[in-house]
Amino acid sequence: MKRFSSQLITIRHSLIMLGIVTMLIALPTLAQEEPGSRQTPSSPMQKQVKGLLDEINRQQIEIEVLRTELADAQLNASRANRDLAVLQKFIEDYQQLGTAYEEYQGVRDITEREARAREAAEARKRYEQIKAAKRERYQEARAARKQRRAEQSRLDRYRKSGFSALGLDVYASRISYYYSTKDATKTRIDYQSGFGHYLRLYPAYNIDYSKMTVSGSILNASADVRNIGVAITFFDESGNQVGHEIIQVSNARPDVPYPFTSTIDMALNRAFDSSSTYVLYADVVEIEEEGE
Repeated sequence: MKRFSSQLITIRHSLIMLGIVTMLIALPTLAQEEPGSRQTPSSPMQKQVKGLLDEINRQQIEIEVLRTELADAQLNASRANRDLAVLQKFIEDYQQLGTAYEEYQGVRDITEREARAREAAEARKRYEQIKAAKRERYQEARAARKQRRAEQSRLDRYRKSGFSALGLDVYASRISYYYSTKDATKTRIDYQSGFGHYLRLYPAYNIDYSKMTVSGSILNASADVRNIGVAITFFDESGNQVGHEIIQVSNARPDVPYPFTSTIDMALNRAFDSSSTYVLYADVVEIEEEGE
């Protein structure tokens, strides 16, 4: 390493001297030049300057090579120092323990084996913890999937029974409606050959659009007993509300359909165009236990 350092210092001095000589040679030439004058490429002065520049480049390349070699030498020296420290520790232990060095070596081997055993035990413990966490996540995912399937099965059962969701775990069946009728007797003039014209009476009826009867069922899909209120509104073709009914079910138990039939006064002289059904409230009923 000292050799490399001395070589680098010598090359640096050489480069400095070459730069000074180049400047001293170039100054008289620059002083004699006149503006606009040219020198031929083959002048001795330019050849000498070119030679000096080439020498500078060569020295710079050599410096880079020496720097690389110096870095390698420093790395090798660092490794050698570590090996030397291990060897010195070995010699010190042997000198201090003497004939008991073999026992020391055995104790150290046992200590190393125990350390490896502890590391293996800790690794197994971490593995078991990871395995238990994975098993717990699997169980949670399986339970969630089972719950989703049960919920989907319950919804499919409601749908097959004709119930549709209104919100807040309240379902309604298909709602039918009926308009009242009024009997009437109408006349019609008919003609029969040989008899002529005559008046014929025949029964008929008129639809009373002012009253409509609706019928259906309300179902509580929650696990709690609740008081439920459902509103049914009717609209004409322009979106105007022409009738409504509020269905109230008290103490509705889970999964039990509660039927209803109601007569509604309609504000329309023709059939309604559309309807809307929605939940007004679904309050949980607090049931007192016996003995309280």
